[in-house]
Amino acid sequence: MDPLVEDNNAEAPSLNLLGQAAARLLEYGNNASNNLQETFTKMTLQGWIRLTVIVGGYLLLRPYILKLSVKTAVSKMEEEDERERAKAAAMTPNELRGAKQQLEEHLEDDNGEGTGADWGQKARVRQRTMLKEMLEAEEQRRMEEEEDDKDIAEFLED
Repeated sequence: MDPLVEDNNAEAPSLNLLGQAAARLLEYGNNASNNLQETFTKMTLQGWIRLTVIVGGYLLLRPYILKLSVKTAVSKMEEEDERERAKAAAMTPNELRGAKQQLEEHLEDDNGEGTGADWGQKARVRQRTMLKEMLEAEEQRRMEEEEDDKDIAEFLED
């Protein structure tokens, strides 16, 4: 090793972690630039022909490869859609009778929090019907208010 090179490295201040990372990236960039420059300056006629064939082949085949990949992806998606439709179309006897929908409604309603004692089935049904009636009454009241607003709007002038 050259003693002058060692002296230059000894005098250089040590870098923090960010400085070391930046120096490493700079070194990688210089190496890549030098390697690329050497590759093209030392390339023979055979190398240039090989590079031209590879790039030309890529440019010619790329559209066909993309079309093929799109076609396979679309067919895969269509098959998945068909499977999902087949699952949805397959109805069980309970679904035909409507029992599944009733069961789902009961499961949704049973998730409520009870107080001291759990409610019985009749109490839940009474509560559910009362809530439905309250919602219908509220909806009816809103519709009447909208009609009143329409009546008032008739008499207003712009």
